[in-house]
Formats: sequence, structure tokens, C-alpha cells
Amino acid sequence: MRKRSLALTCASVAAGLLLGPVPAAHAAVAPVLHGAGSGDHPGDGLVWVSASSDTAITSITAHLYAPGSAADAPEITRVSDFVPDSSTGFANTWRTTTPLRLADLGAYRVVVDLTDADGDTTTAQSTYGYEYELEAHLTDLQATPQNPDYEHQDVTVTGGFTVTDPRTGETTPAVDTRVDLGISSVPGATTRTGADGRFTYTYQVTDPSSDTVSAWLRPDEPSYQSNANQSVEVRAVQSNTRVTLDAAELSVKAGQAVKVSGTAEVYVGGAWKPLAGATVEEIWSSESRGVASRPVTGADGRFTGELTLPKSGTVEVRVLTGTFLRFSELQLVKVYVAQKTSITDFTASLDKYAQLTAKGLLNTGRSAPADVYDKVDLQYSADGKTGWKTMKTVVPGSFEPDVGANFRGTFATSYKGYYRAHFKASASFQESYSPVVHVTRTPTRITDGNASPEPVRKGRTITYKGKLQHYSSGVWKAYAGQKVKILFKPKGTGSWYDMGSATTRTDGTFSKGFTASKDGTWVAVLLYPTSTHLASSGREDYVDVT
Repeated sequence: MRKRSLALTCASVAAGLLLGPVPAAHAAVAPVLHGAGSGDHPGDGLVWVSASSDTAITSITAHLYAPGSAADAPEITRVSDFVPDSSTGFANTWRTTTPLRLADLGAYRVVVDLTDADGDTTTAQSTYGYEYELEAHLTDLQATPQNPDYEHQDVTVTGGFTVTDPRTGETTPAVDTRVDLGISSVPGATTRTGADGRFTYTYQVTDPSSDTVSAWLRPDEPSYQSNANQSVEVRAVQSNTRVTLDAAELSVKAGQAVKVSGTAEVYVGGAWKPLAGATVEEIWSSESRGVASRPVTGADGRFTGELTLPKSGTVEVRVLTGTFLRFSELQLVKVYVAQKTSITDFTASLDKYAQLTAKGLLNTGRSAPADVYDKVDLQYSADGKTGWKTMKTVVPGSFEPDVGANFRGTFATSYKGYYRAHFKASASFQESYSPVVHVTRTPTRITDGNASPEPVRKGRTITYKGKLQHYSSGVWKAYAGQKVKILFKPKGTGSWYDMGSATTRTDGTFSKGFTASKDGTWVAVLLYPTSTHLASSGREDYVDVT
């Protein structure tokens, strides 16, 4: 037997260099171990080896070491009665012919010696250990009934387990051993075998499509059960259902619940029978929302659901599908709802330019025709009680039945007054008004605006003066401590330029000087008043620069 090593290979190369060219020889290729273990049947006690080489493998010896043993521990046993094995469907596999009868179960460490026809050898440890385990065998797995229906909803799973012990080679019933059941609709299902190795487990099907049922033995000692385990498919039978309504049309007032009732039946045993314990779905819906009730039928198949609809419409009624039930055909109930209307979230605000913006929500509970929406009026009154005048009619925008339709309008108005929104009555809706809102701002004005001297030489100072007042308690008064912007528009242009600010004095007067550079128009403006005042502008004054 020749065992090649790195040192031996290097020595041979060196000798070749000293002796000169030598005839070409066979390139040594050591055998390669792919794996060793117990294969698919650990209960047989046989050892399986997979390996390959450039020539036929002529000798295989497997050394087994105790589970968890150190690298220098003595071997427990060795086997070398390997013969080619074609049962795996793979080439280059061998099995022993004599079962191992070891004292203990467990995962043994395996080191394999391989020799090929060229005399090349390899000693390697298998990546996977030798699993010396009990082998569980499942027989006669059944589920009864395999096709449960509405009247037979319980399924009983039965079967039997035997165990082959590689220590003795005997196959015996698995007595009082835990069995884990793989049932897709019942996670964690478990039972135990009896004295004969048989087990029984009953459950109620809840999966409307199918259950895959399998069984796995879980003995206390190391064990193996093939992944190619038998399984049973349990598929429920779904029966036809139907609904008979008590009434096809109902009427209620807005805000009241409508009661939709009837009888549900199931077709079983060749006849229609009352359907007990089933969910009946009652739904009204629109593009933006829906209302639903899901009553459960009594022993006589009777049901009553209550729905509060935001508007008139059709309620769809059907039995919901379930594990043993099909959807029933839709039955329709027309519900008429007398609608109220309201205007909410109404606000009115006056900006600094005396433009009033009023907005709010029109609530009708449903989408109204365009001609109805066109009659939302924004109204003004001097005292908030009489003399209401429509200032603008607006069309609501986006619509949501449970929120309302937004409306908004802007118009020029007085610096103070009372405002409301009015929705006119129609055949489908009642009249409604918003709360009254009072809005006011204090007027301002700039007087005595003047830029001087006129004309002015280029480079000299030009001064703009004026007086800011606000209307308080019915008279015009000085408005002190405010920033007034001085704007300038050069001759021949249309743009105003911010030249700076002046702060009003106690008497409301202000002034600010600038270096004259070109002809143009000067003006003072209160551009950024407080939230309680209106903006204002002074007199425009044109100045020649010479």
C-alpha cells in the first residue's frame, strides 16, 4: 500500500531534478470521501459510504468512535465488509453486509480508510456522523371521514407505529410513545400510542380548502422517521345555502337603524334544512364607505341584522362561505332613508385687503345632484338678525358621505359684519343653516403722503413723509409704533421696489430719507398690519431727479 504525502511528493520532485528527465508516469490521485453514515434506514445497523477516485476503490474500512469522544479516543469498532450498493440510485456508494450491534444509541464519529486500484489511499473523517438510532415506521394512517361535511364535521385520525432497534435488530410496536400530528389547521396537535402501538386523535375541520395530515413518532431515545412519510389529505365538502328575506323593501328615518331579517337554509341529505350557527352578511356600500351587519342564525335558521344607513340604497344579504358552506346567492333589500342636512365647521375670515373667505362642510349623508349643490349661499347681515343678503353662491368640492362636502367662497365686503351659509331645501333634502359668525378688522389709512423736494438733484436726499391712522371707536386716530414700507417705481418700469421701512411716531407721522438716483414714483404702504387691522396705501408722488 502506498500512502502519498506532501513531503513524499516534494522529495520525488527533487529527485527528478537531480536525475534528469524521467518517463511520464501516472499522476497520483488519492480517493475522495464524500460522506459516511447510516443512510435512510438507521434501524438496519448498516454503515453507508460514498467515495470516488480515478480508479476503482478496492478497500474500505470505517472506524467508529463513541459519540462526543475526543480525537485521540480509541475506536469502538471498525467495519470493512463493504459491497457496492445501488439501492440509493447514486454511483460510488457502498454498504456493509453485517448489522452493527452496538451498546448505545447516538451519533458516532466516523473515520474512513480508502484504497483504490492504483494503491492510492486516503484517511478522512466524515462530515456527518453515523446516526445509530431507532427507526420509526408508520402504518395504516387514516382520516375518517376523509371528506367531512356540514353534518359530519369531526375527523378521526388513526394509525400505528413500530420501531426497529439496531441494537437488537428487532421490530416491535411503539408502546405509550408520544405522536406529533402534522395537521395544517390544528398546530401543536399531539397524542400517544397504546400498548399495540396504535394511536387515535379527533379534531374538527376548520380549513375551508384542505388539511394535510401526517404523524411523527417522538420516542425518548434518538430516532429517525423518513421524510417520505405517508400523509392523508382531508378536504371538506361545502354544501349549498340560501336566504329567504322577510321583506324586499324597508323605510326608515335618517339616523334610525333598519332591521333586515329572514331565514337561512342549507342543502344536505337531499333536502333544504334550517341553517344554524352560520354568519349572514348584510352590506350597504357606496364608492366611499360601507355599513355592515353580520348576524348569526339561530337553531331555526332565523336572523336579524341592524344597519344605520347614511342614505337610501340597497342592502345585499347572503350566507358567508365557511368550512362546510358555500356562499348563498345575493338577496337584495331596498332601504329608503329620509335625509336631514347640516352645515358644520363653518368659518369666515377677513384678510388684510377686506376680502372675506367663508368655508365649511355641507353634510347630506350622500352625493346630491349638481343643481342641489349649486344652492349653497354665503350670506351677510349688518346686525346678524335681519337683512340677510346672498353675497356669493358656491359649489361644494370633494364629497365624502361620512365627512361632508367642502365649500369655500371669497368676496369683497365691509370691514365688519355677520355671515352664515345657507343650503336651500329640495325634494330630497331639508333646508339648513350654519351658525352665524361675526367678523371684523380695523380700517387704516395713510394721509399727507409726500416725497420732497420736487424736483431734486441726483445724489441729494429725498424724503417721504406721511401719517398713519386707524379707525377706532368711530373716529380716525393716530396709529403709532407701526412699520410703514416706502416703495419706489422707477420711471418707465412697472415694478415697485422696497426702499426700506419707517416707524410711525406717537402722532402717527413718519418720514424717511433716500438718496435720489432716478426719476420715479414714491408711495408709503402699511403692507403687514396686525391680524386685527386692514392694509392701506398712501398717495403716490412722482419726483423728477435732475
